[in-house]
Amino acid sequence: MQNSVKPRIAISTLGCKTNFFESAAIAERFGEVELVDFAADADVYIINTCTVTNRTDYKSRNLIRKALARKADLPNAKVVVTGCFAQRSAQEIAELGPVDLIVDNQSKLDIAELLAGKANTFTDIMEAEDFAYRPVSSMLSHTRAFHKIQDGCDFYCAYCAVPYARGHSRSAHFSDVLEQAQIFAENGFKEIVLGGVNLGLYKDGERDLADVVEGISAIQKIELIRISSIEPQLLYDGLLDRLSKYPKLCPHFHIPLQSGSDEMLKNMGRRYDTALIQRLVQRILELYPDAAIGFDTICGFPGESEAHFQETLTLLSGLPIAYLHVFSYSKRKGTRADTMSNQIPGKIKNARARELTELSLRKKHEYAEKLIHRKVCLKGVNEASEQDRAETLSDHYLRVRLASSAKQGTLIACNIADCEIVFD
Repeated sequence: MQNSVKPRIAISTLGCKTNFFESAAIAERFGEVELVDFAADADVYIINTCTVTNRTDYKSRNLIRKALARKADLPNAKVVVTGCFAQRSAQEIAELGPVDLIVDNQSKLDIAELLAGKANTFTDIMEAEDFAYRPVSSMLSHTRAFHKIQDGCDFYCAYCAVPYARGHSRSAHFSDVLEQAQIFAENGFKEIVLGGVNLGLYKDGERDLADVVEGISAIQKIELIRISSIEPQLLYDGLLDRLSKYPKLCPHFHIPLQSGSDEMLKNMGRRYDTALIQRLVQRILELYPDAAIGFDTICGFPGESEAHFQETLTLLSGLPIAYLHVFSYSKRKGTRADTMSNQIPGKIKNARARELTELSLRKKHEYAEKLIHRKVCLKGVNEASEQDRAETLSDHYLRVRLASSAKQGTLIACNIADCEIVFD
């Protein structure tokens, strides 16, 4: 490492909120450092990778090559690769060039110690039994606190490589969850976003996700709590009613639906049917009449016929949801779907994705009109600098701008009629 007053650390993060929390934890372990842009001169380049699609694999390789190019000009610089792509493709990464460290997902929070000389033993993530916890006081450049409380997944859906990169489900100790939330509160964060690989599986003894929300709700300085994503059957099975008791919880539910066809859901290995989805949406709106309900959807899963896709369109068109996150199916080595017959051509997948994206935009406009009609008050943490108009991703998952400015990181509230809604 080059001699300097403070080591210069460049971190690039791909993928989910869990990765962003972990990147913040990685940075914190270095102590007093200068965080620099990934394109700048640095002493350490860290790439926290993702492998959820072929596209994220490509982005991961591209970032590694960029870091290695910087290393060619700065021979003393270290290049460290971790994350889900690293967990699944360590040999491929090693063949890209002189990467200094390839770190497994369970050990990634100790990268500072590994660079300082601690032995780096790349381990099989399926052998991980404990939740790796390191306290975090900042979120790098983020104004909301991403709070990872669960890791791993035991569902093994046919299309998904994540369980093979994250291992079995394991949860943070409840006391550590509250300790971390208190640290966030003391460092000025007003909103906590609860995250994990399969968040609904959180369990510490008899404590579950509702107990987490209850415990964090008692922290006075925390104003909003948001659930990042949760499997529909886990939310519907009694959890939703318990969560509804805590007014700090954002009325925003992001649900990985994936398909509106029961046959496709079965082939995907999902653990619910469309009837449960319809009941869940109805129950959410009974408890939260203005809730933002969003779905993940996958286009072009092997064997998805036009009739299957039309079933998805029909279901989604008829449900009062707020938005969709649309993905085209991507083959993942080692998954059951990788070897399935009737793979869908890219042209068809892309056409279906465009159609669902158009539907999502319509749904977002319809949802905004509903909130305007109901004169809903929106709350959220200001992301903009004091020189700009205040902007927030609101508790109802609409991004809005205000006419005036505010201090970055403060909680702002406004009637939706007085905001400019940002439609991406």
